[in-house]
Amino acid sequence: GAGVPAALRDTLFEPLVSGRADGTGLGLAMAREIAHEHGGELRHAGTPGATTFTLWLPLEHA
Repeated sequence: GAGVPAALRDTLFEPLVSGRADGTGLGLAMAREIAHEHGGELRHAGTPGATTFTLWLPLEHA
């Protein structure tokens, strides 16, 4: 894809923010909230034409 537009980068994980006309803007907000609930993080890194999302979750030691 074309990557995340610069105008959306600061609010990308906020609810109801979408770069698509048919998007709800809930997917990334929910994914990040779920990651936080498990002690992790969802991060975005990208350049024009390339987008990477990284999900970090802690390991549980038994």
